[in-house]
Amino acid sequence: MSKFSTDYIVEQLKYVAGALKALRLIFSGFGVAAIPIGQSWQTSSTVWKSASADYIFWGGIVAVIATGLILLLFEKDSVSLTIQLRETEEAVDDQERYIDYMHWREELLLSWQTVTKLLSELTDQALTIEPLTFENRRHIYTAVVEILADYKLSLFRIGEEYCNISLYQKSETTGLLECVSCYRSRPSDANVEHRKWKVGEGHVGKAYELQRELICGNANSPDVKPWISARPCNADELDEERYVSLAAVPVAVNAEAPSGVLIITSSEPMRFANSEENDGDEDTKEQRRLSVAAIQDFAAQVGQIMSVMELREIHAVKGSSSDGQQT
Repeated sequence: MSKFSTDYIVEQLKYVAGALKALRLIFSGFGVAAIPIGQSWQTSSTVWKSASADYIFWGGIVAVIATGLILLLFEKDSVSLTIQLRETEEAVDDQERYIDYMHWREELLLSWQTVTKLLSELTDQALTIEPLTFENRRHIYTAVVEILADYKLSLFRIGEEYCNISLYQKSETTGLLECVSCYRSRPSDANVEHRKWKVGEGHVGKAYELQRELICGNANSPDVKPWISARPCNADELDEERYVSLAAVPVAVNAEAPSGVLIITSSEPMRFANSEENDGDEDTKEQRRLSVAAIQDFAAQVGQIMSVMELREIHAVKGSSSDGQQT
């Protein structure tokens, strides 16, 4: 409805309210005056007065009743108005929350589509880039985490808090999960030597060992912390502060043989949540479910990228071996 239409309706309602107020005053005044006049005229010796006394009396009664009906139907006491106002405010708040949720949902789906397209382009690069050097692989992995970091607000509601987006790959030589690319809210934290994880150690190693996503709303809760904590020699004093809510998803083409793990963490609780701890209103729960689903989709795409480069490395090694044997 346009603002002009709304203003017009409001003006018309003002006229109606004024007319009802005038009618209430007229009926009330007529009723208050007519009832005693009718009663006094019933005993009058004047013929026309005694003849019209009943009509005047009952006309006054009707006027008083009409006044009461107008008050009942069109007037409200302060308590009723306060209750109605509160109900209206709650309805407006609910509607605003729903509008915000729908806006965020639309933004998430558009961002999801965009990230999917960008990761698809990286897959094409992994297939075609020549030569496939260490620097080129590192460039592609860095692009993966930078893309996710660019859309972390619209996809995961991660704003100004401390955020870590990392990609780990299992080393064939050490058997450890090593960081191949990392984004952190504080850039200097990304340009350091990163910890390496054994299979089954920490949230990185646990997700790899379980071969399924590890979603945690609060990693500091007593029933979760001991299960995903690092060994003392691999722990950091800032872990409890920085890595509160987290999503660790294996990246793989074959679920039974993951290539690595995609990690997204936040210093704020409940950015991600599994089904058991995902509480709150339906919109909030749906937001978390969509965020987790998006990470799972991205991890599958990153698994394709890793798999392509691993296969190209294998073929390159085989090709070098064949050339050496021919020589």
